[in-house]
Amino acid sequence: MIPDWYNDIEAWFASHRIAATAPVAVLLIVLADPTPMLLAIGGALVVLGEAGRMWSSGHIDKNQALATAGPYAHTRNPLYVANLLLLIGFCVMSGHAWVTALALLAFAMIYRPVIREEAQHMDKLFGEAYRKWSIDVPLFFPRLTPAKNTVGSFSWPLVIQHREHKNAAAFLLGIAIFCAIYFWRH
Repeated sequence: MIPDWYNDIEAWFASHRIAATAPVAVLLIVLADPTPMLLAIGGALVVLGEAGRMWSSGHIDKNQALATAGPYAHTRNPLYVANLLLLIGFCVMSGHAWVTALALLAFAMIYRPVIREEAQHMDKLFGEAYRKWSIDVPLFFPRLTPAKNTVGSFSWPLVIQHREHKNAAAFLLGIAIFCAIYFWRH
């Protein structure tokens, strides 16, 4: 049984995502000690995470249709899995294990309640279709093979509608900041 005070803290993190992650982002940048290897590995994870966000955004028509194809055939929350890859990528580029631990804790505190609330919302919106799909598709950690009987296809207009191209530009800027820190210090 989770104590009420813990649920209250999680609720605060979930409803204040920016305030909860901003200090971690500042620490990642201020304390960054990137190396070429960390930049390459972390940058690749960031690019992979953003590719996952684009793939996910191109399959979801929020609150209009149940997304079950593409990345949604592997996990019910591919955007959040992609966010985790992005976070890990930036943490790797920073080169600080304790800030990484703090970042992962903040991620868990934010997304655990968000994922629970969204599952309840999806159940209300899509009922039996959601329940059937959720039997075959894990809540967070992706299955390796896609679930069968998925519906939907990728759409670039959905990617644009979700403004994912702006997120991609921001994440590329983040990579550039870590590269600039490396070149400034060396």
